[in-house]
Amino acid sequence: MATSQSRQFTYQLPPETRELDASTTAENLSEVYTKWAETYDSYTTDSKYTAPQRCALKLKEFLPDKDARILDAGAGTGLCGAILKEFGYPNLDALDMNSAMLEIAMKKGVYKNYIIGHMGGGHTLTIPTDTYDAVICAGVFTRGHVHSDGLDELLRIVKPGGILSFTVRQDCADDPAYGFASKIKEFSSNGAWKLLSRTTEDYHAPTANYGSCVADVYTFQVA
Repeated sequence: MATSQSRQFTYQLPPETRELDASTTAENLSEVYTKWAETYDSYTTDSKYTAPQRCALKLKEFLPDKDARILDAGAGTGLCGAILKEFGYPNLDALDMNSAMLEIAMKKGVYKNYIIGHMGGGHTLTIPTDTYDAVICAGVFTRGHVHSDGLDELLRIVKPGGILSFTVRQDCADDPAYGFASKIKEFSSNGAWKLLSRTTEDYHAPTANYGSCVADVYTFQVA
């Protein structure tokens, strides 16, 4: 099986995120996105940010029920939501830590509810246990962003038998500071979820200005 290290990491970090690392706090990260919100979508186009498309395609593969209630965790400006709406999923909610990003998402009109909240870092979401049929989380588990403890909350809010699809970018996939390798192994070993798919996909497709990188795209069924 291909791994997230199967292609060289040549992605050139944008100025907004170059100073972020595993010690970055949620408050500092939110400040970054408040300043970045208005131009974020332009950046994702220029850098060929394909993670939302790749993750949404995986969710579609394993979620035939178009009426399923889906949470876009780390929704940002609504990139995943717009794709899922095109795929025929109308019951979408958005979760993000940053209100400025969600204000951009609101203009796209693809979500029913907008939730401000933090994943991981000792934070508990206000969402009740076993709320969603599926959760998608693209572009969140990456350098300087949410660590693996964010998966605890996502697992909690998905109904038994529900689907969880997420990306882990290659530059933090095996970094013990983020803990993804050990957390994924833990939940697999204790039967909290069952692996449906793991693939390595473009996260940023190659461009002259930004280079490229990949991510592991995981899809699990929650026990």
